[in-house]
Amino acid sequence: MRSGLLIAVAAGLFLLVPWLQARGWGGLLPWLLAAWLGIRALREPRRGLRLLWLALAAALASGAWWLGAGVVRWVPAVTFALLAWLFGRTLWHPPPLIERMVRLQFADIPPYLLAYLRRLTALWCAFFVAAALISAALTLLGSERAWAGFHGLGIWLALGLLIGAEYLYRRRRFPQLDRMPPPHETFREIARHGKAFWLD
Repeated sequence: MRSGLLIAVAAGLFLLVPWLQARGWGGLLPWLLAAWLGIRALREPRRGLRLLWLALAAALASGAWWLGAGVVRWVPAVTFALLAWLFGRTLWHPPPLIERMVRLQFADIPPYLLAYLRRLTALWCAFFVAAALISAALTLLGSERAWAGFHGLGIWLALGLLIGAEYLYRRRRFPQLDRMPPPHETFREIARHGKAFWLD
């Protein structure tokens, strides 16, 4: 429960980045995120991950001290890069991440689906790589309005389009499947399993 609350807080802070940045309140976010990472480190039993969270918290706090609110503009790009890594690493260390998601709801996956799930994992990895590159380019070269527009609206429209298009394609491509859960059911299972799902 507490782990879920911490994840919810982090997600909320991430969603607030463009909104607060556009209103000139972005200076608060680096400190809030650093505090969240510090709490995360204190709750982490594994030494390696605990040191990682502490290092990230220290880096974020140092960046906020020296660079001010500007450091928060890099948070989305780093987040997208981390998501790309989470998806990509499972392509080299199977099972692929999308296959793990499916196994949360179906113990036995038909063999003809396994290759599709691997390709879908690669697609999501590529999506987040592209998002990280666009975010970094806007952070370095884009206007404040373009940065806020991409992170406050554009990326969420792209996410919704990809999720919806994949769901519709899957229904057409694999009509023989008895029941395909809608995306919100899958997300609920992922949230329920927490970090064990992402870092297993």
